[in-house]
Amino acid sequence: MQHLPNKRIKRLLSVGSRLVTLYFFRCLLCCVDKIGTTSPHLLKEAIGLAVAVAMILQTLAALGQTTSLSETELSKESENPVSRLVTLPLRYEGAFDDGPYQATKDTFEIDQALVPFTLNDDWSLITRTQLPFLIVQPPKKLGDHWNSGLSNGYTTFFLSPEHGEGFYWGVGPLLYYPTTTNGLGVNKWGSGPSVGFVKKDESPWLFGAVINNIWSFGGPPAGGDRTNELLINPFVSFHFGDGWSVSTSPDIEGDWIANGGKWTVPIGGGIAKVVLVDGQPIKFAVDGYYNAIRPEASSETWIFELTMTFQFPK
Repeated sequence: MQHLPNKRIKRLLSVGSRLVTLYFFRCLLCCVDKIGTTSPHLLKEAIGLAVAVAMILQTLAALGQTTSLSETELSKESENPVSRLVTLPLRYEGAFDDGPYQATKDTFEIDQALVPFTLNDDWSLITRTQLPFLIVQPPKKLGDHWNSGLSNGYTTFFLSPEHGEGFYWGVGPLLYYPTTTNGLGVNKWGSGPSVGFVKKDESPWLFGAVINNIWSFGGPPAGGDRTNELLINPFVSFHFGDGWSVSTSPDIEGDWIANGGKWTVPIGGGIAKVVLVDGQPIKFAVDGYYNAIRPEASSETWIFELTMTFQFPK
């Protein structure tokens, strides 16, 4: 059996990847249209963000790389929280049935971009950055207005051993920073512990988890503008070969200071494929989740995710 796809299949995959990219930007432009209608003063900011993302994608495509790793190995590495590959995941998330108007909350974010640093022969420092760079938030109460802007981001610093036998892990602090605008987050710095691990070998199965808790500190006086949140992100995936995989990776969240319901527990999963676009490895993933447990009945019920992960093998 021929392992690598022929030229026709490669061409179809390349065209398909470009169509997914166009859909990503279509979602972004829809958000820009919402902002222009509801918050004209933020329209220029949103357009600037769209242009910036376009420039990032164009630059990354121009860096087209070759790699000795197979598509399946690349697919597994994209899920490894302590990978030694530089990765840049860009994600669109649509959260449906949010608020009293049952509208859609749109989020564009850098989803755990990973940059490894070798410290010595035994240890590496792995940084992972989460940054929602555009949120379009429906009204939370009847009569309220739509809101848009940035939310809080954070960077995790994993200290991870260089040697492992199919089991890899990292532990360290995270830094939570007040990048929020227009009340879409908390105006405080924060920190907390984090741990990540993955079981990865020659088997088609891969599983692991990332767990952290964020406490805010400093900033304005204590009140509603503070954070004490737990994140449990278990993940399980099965890799068929040639870069195809199915997986589930729910973000289970606990808000310890919320009044009423504190937990959000999604169930669901998705499908993904790694392709080489002009030599550049990109993983395209489509996921859907249902929030089986959520703090309020009016909280978002369904979540749709479209993710493009750029990988840079050494």
